[in-house]
Amino acid sequence: MRFAIPGLFFVALGCASAARAAPAAQGGPVLVELFTSQGCSSCPPAERLLGRLPARGFGRDRVIPLTFHVDYWDHLGWPDPFARPQWTARQSWYARPGRLRPAGGGTEISGLYTPQMVVNGQTHLAGGQTDAVLREIAAAGSRTRRAPLTLRARTSGDEVRVTVDLPAGGLPSGADWGLTVALVQKSARTRILHGENAGETLDETALVRELSRVPVTGPRLETALRRPPDLPWTNAGLVAFVQSGATGEVAAVAALDVP
Repeated sequence: MRFAIPGLFFVALGCASAARAAPAAQGGPVLVELFTSQGCSSCPPAERLLGRLPARGFGRDRVIPLTFHVDYWDHLGWPDPFARPQWTARQSWYARPGRLRPAGGGTEISGLYTPQMVVNGQTHLAGGQTDAVLREIAAAGSRTRRAPLTLRARTSGDEVRVTVDLPAGGLPSGADWGLTVALVQKSARTRILHGENAGETLDETALVRELSRVPVTGPRLETALRRPPDLPWTNAGLVAFVQSGATGEVAAVAALDVP
């Protein structure tokens, strides 16, 4: 299926109380984005692979995952409760000509597809290919020495205010850098009643529930996100990453459990 939807981002502002901080390891982890749908029968293996990365030695110090549920499968019998058109728009942004290259020099796949994994905003591949995915993550981790981010969060009611300190040495020049912060649901279990996965119970991880993007205007940036009513803070986390709007390159990424 193919869609061409311009990228959209949401920013919510709020107050704060209790704080917590998490510096990213020097050298930095790899950002892996999975575009998926509960209505796609090819997607559960990719979801399971993402959830099992820590057991394979790819913990948060090496890989930070994000799962975006797209909405273009929703009309085929099962409306994915985590799907949003904004997540489809992000995948469409990646699908622009010249934005991504096939991982490992593989065959190019045109248009939108699921399950798609995007690694560091630079390469992509089908998410169900376990060996290929692990090779690409390992290769991406060795290609670039990533700058560290420091991520702090404060919660107040249904809002979390996030403060991010950028690398002390600054970012490479010549790119349109922006800071994106995702509020994620760390885990979910869904019984699928209809569609291609009817009868299955899906366990999913790192589901993006809200997203904020702000331009990089200085060494310290702030934004805030509102918690969806069905997401308890005990099951919530944050992922922050600096990405070029021109090339998609991810310069730094960090993750933090919501305090």
